[in-house]
Amino acid sequence: MTGDAASPRLLGRITGGLYLTIMVAAMFGEGFVRDKLVVSGDAAATAQNIVGSEALYRWSVVADITTTLCDVAVAALLYILLRPVNRTGAVLAAFLRLAYSAAMALNAAFLIGPLLLLSNPPDLSGPDAPLIQFMVTYSLRLHTAGFQAALVLFGAHLIVIGVLIAQSRLLPQAIGVALAIAGSCYIANSLVTFAAPGFARLLFPWLLLPGFLAEGALTLWLLIASVNASAWMRLKA
Repeated sequence: MTGDAASPRLLGRITGGLYLTIMVAAMFGEGFVRDKLVVSGDAAATAQNIVGSEALYRWSVVADITTTLCDVAVAALLYILLRPVNRTGAVLAAFLRLAYSAAMALNAAFLIGPLLLLSNPPDLSGPDAPLIQFMVTYSLRLHTAGFQAALVLFGAHLIVIGVLIAQSRLLPQAIGVALAIAGSCYIANSLVTFAAPGFARLLFPWLLLPGFLAEGALTLWLLIASVNASAWMRLKA
């Protein structure tokens, strides 16, 4: 294999490695840490849990910031890989993912908020305790709402790259179709959550399942087989 042919395959595997990092870090931050520390409907217990597991909570914030850094890198790498397919589409996909990354970087402030409120540490048995506890949970709720809004941008990004992949021979067409469907589900989930939260709870987590499967398939394919270097070189020529 020539150096030119090896280049897209190497970029594909790096993209797969970054995607895997995103998935692991996101599952750690949200699933392993915050799902255990945040007690729905109990602000006092949530605040106490964060104070009692402050180091773990801080690592969950680091994990979230890491996913944002990886998302920026993935946006650049996917642009390079998909540019030969359709330059305009690749630019659009990159901008959508960068916009999503910017939104998530700003949204990280709502995760840092509880740390600032609970630093020193505060007296959670004093007269100001109810207000502090409310602000902690409200900051976390704002983070969740911000993520739902940003997910619309991410869903649009997945639709674009899904269409580009389906049109090319760089990756299996089925992965492209699955990504486009996943992107549509992400957008639908966010819009329904804001418009009809009661109905959204009935659809959760089923609307998010296509995304997990499609992005998981993309990650594994990039890590194991990477992109079709010959097809990439023909498109680039």
